[in-house]
Amino acid sequence: MKLPLVFYGDPGLRQQAEPVTVFDDKLLALSRDMVETMHAEAGIGLAGPQIGVPRRIFVMEIPPEMDEDETGARLNPDLNGPLVVVNPELLELSKNKEEMEEGCLSIPDIRGKVRRPVSVTLRFQDVEGRQREMRLQDLAARCAQHETDHLDGILFVDLLSQVKRVAIKGKLRKLKEQTLQS
Repeated sequence: MKLPLVFYGDPGLRQQAEPVTVFDDKLLALSRDMVETMHAEAGIGLAGPQIGVPRRIFVMEIPPEMDEDETGARLNPDLNGPLVVVNPELLELSKNKEEMEEGCLSIPDIRGKVRRPVSVTLRFQDVEGRQREMRLQDLAARCAQHETDHLDGILFVDLLSQVKRVAIKGKLRKLKEQTLQS
């Protein structure tokens, strides 16, 4: 079932999400609904707070054509289909960083360049509570960092340059007003 999104200005997007402690059919159903919502909104990631669920869970799926190096080889061969990430921890962030444009389903029509590590090790639990760990590269690493930020109440607009933040201030104010009126 497609879930309604929460938009910029909703205080839930600024709160620290609580750890998931119960791994049951409700969590599995939530994860399926999150994947369906992510697909319906044409996103590559979606975190619990973005649908009004203040829990440490996110889903992500990098299209294969966006997960290749210049030779066409897969950058993240372990990523096949949607990944459900519960209680994530970002470990071993690379010193090498890259600036890339980001957007967010909760902040429509606003994009900006964010500098992030190009690779990370992600430790998390799956929907059954099993511990997993994987090394992510490029867009997959960026997506995992973006979604983990959501779980900590951080939005990508917080990471933009001062000049860009000033440039989008009016758009953000308008979006916040629309959110608070609905």
